Amino acid sequence: MNRIHQLDADTANKIAAGEVVERPANVIKELVENSIDAKASKIDVLVTEGGMESMIIIDDGIGMSHDDALMCFSRHATSKIRDDHDLFNITTLGFRGEAIPSIASIAKFSLETNDGHEGSQVIYEFGKRTKVSYLDCPQGTKITVEKIFQNVPARLKYMKSVNAEFGAIYTYLERLALAHSEIAFSLSHNGREIFRTNGSGQLLEVIAVIYGMNVAKNMIAVEFGNEEFSISGYVSNRETTRASKNHIITLVNHRYVKNKKSIDAINDVYRQYLSDKRFPIAVINIEVDPYLVDVNVHPAKLEVRFSKEQELHDIITKGINEVLKPQDAIQVIHEEKPAQPFTFQADHVQEDDAGFVFKEPEKEDVIELNDEPVYDQMTFDLREDSKITDDHANYQTEKKTSLNDLPKNPIKEKIYAKGQVRGSYIIGENERGMYLVDQHAALTRIYYEKYKNAYRHLDKTMQPLTVPVTLEYTPSEFMRLEEHKNELKAVGIELEAMGPHTYYVRELPMWMDTIDPTTFIDRMIEQILSNQQLDVVELMEEAIKSLAESASVKENTYLSQADMQVILDDLMRCDNPYVDIKSHPTFVFYSDYELEKLFKKVN
Repeated sequence: MNRIHQLDADTANKIAAGEVVERPANVIKELVENSIDAKASKIDVLVTEGGMESMIIIDDGIGMSHDDALMCFSRHATSKIRDDHDLFNITTLGFRGEAIPSIASIAKFSLETNDGHEGSQVIYEFGKRTKVSYLDCPQGTKITVEKIFQNVPARLKYMKSVNAEFGAIYTYLERLALAHSEIAFSLSHNGREIFRTNGSGQLLEVIAVIYGMNVAKNMIAVEFGNEEFSISGYVSNRETTRASKNHIITLVNHRYVKNKKSIDAINDVYRQYLSDKRFPIAVINIEVDPYLVDVNVHPAKLEVRFSKEQELHDIITKGINEVLKPQDAIQVIHEEKPAQPFTFQADHVQEDDAGFVFKEPEKEDVIELNDEPVYDQMTFDLREDSKITDDHANYQTEKKTSLNDLPKNPIKEKIYAKGQVRGSYIIGENERGMYLVDQHAALTRIYYEKYKNAYRHLDKTMQPLTVPVTLEYTPSEFMRLEEHKNELKAVGIELEAMGPHTYYVRELPMWMDTIDPTTFIDRMIEQILSNQQLDVVELMEEAIKSLAESASVKENTYLSQADMQVILDDLMRCDNPYVDIKSHPTFVFYSDYELEKLFKKVN
């Protein structure tokens, strides 16, 4: 008896579907890319229940003839390529001829199309053709996909929540909209329009639709290249950042792709100006001869390889560097005069309280801190990357609270500041020996314990804001936050939806008068957007760590003698002065004996 046999078409299509279609977002990707290849100028996508119930894609492209409408359900039937030579000169988004038969095998699939001469309708139900007819319909194509995976329970059980599945759909569609500003896209979910672009061909207008006007106003146009590569698009200025690399969007010949070399090139430039946990927003298109790029690396066609990747990396690095350099040479994290941060009616807060200015020091250039201990500083203008668009809100509180109300630990061990090495390490000494203190690590520990004590000990009563805080997010981020509003509410942040992009925060706990609440809200929400699973305790912990990291002076920051002493005293007040929030040591200690041994004075 023969053990090897030919699989039937239905089984083969289901196997192919496993490669092509993992979730509803893959269906949208394949079908919308077909619409783009069909020269559509307008594409509407209507989704119900995250795509699990239905997905409808309508375009005004060239449509299909009656024969082609039937042929497109056959495996490896495609209009995109003719033979193997075309694989090295691919200019379309799709080319394998697998998507439609694969999707039709695991869903109810209705195709309505008109090529300008005749209209046709073809219906499949879970791999079985149930209807073929001529139809009076406008030129273009309309595809309806319903009940996806209903005949594949093993795949159905791995689907995520409605919001998560829709978030994946939105994310990919927004990238297609950014890649094709000349096409008018619209996306609706459960009857509510999420976004709409006008197809004007202006990329900045699409960026404004996706990210909001405040981001669009802070984008910088780029255009550079050489004989092989022509690069254009927009990158954010240094102050407009996000918590992940997901907003660095690379396009190759207007195809959305993931190319590590290109993304790394952009990040390499911004690393000069941003902390390790902050990333720019960028949308760049790389025009290149198709012969120099391989788009057939992965079945999803999201990864590409270039034949001259290092050359491309160097071109991007140089081009973006030249655009960013004209900005102020000094990167300000805490500005000398805060740009109207939240202010609290507490006696010891001074509006002109100077913060840290980070820059390359001259010989006599030092940074002055307040004479008060770091624990007593109350306002921090951490405006880098803030999504908060209303800088004029005032948080009025009748009950005056401050960090002076918090329990203070005695100094565990007095260390006397003696100097500084390379603007990064404080030299201290006492009767026991010498200390070499990492000033950034020390300050992250100080701020971490300060913020944590504030949350534990101060008043958590809610207090109204005189002017609400306004926060803007992309619709996909908005959908994710909707799933985690209860966690935010548990730590005192209640979001009020004001449209597909915007939230208001109308009140905050009174304990937040000890920190910059705008930054705290931003950090809390970033933790939700960058983590798949978080409980309330983890949420608060990660947000406080992020605040502490941001508030600390960076390396190569020169301090006065008095400032160094304040840091050493506050460090030795900490419950755990020995390690920072990443468990790295805050200082190393050399006893008199160890110092003498270094110089071979003793054995």
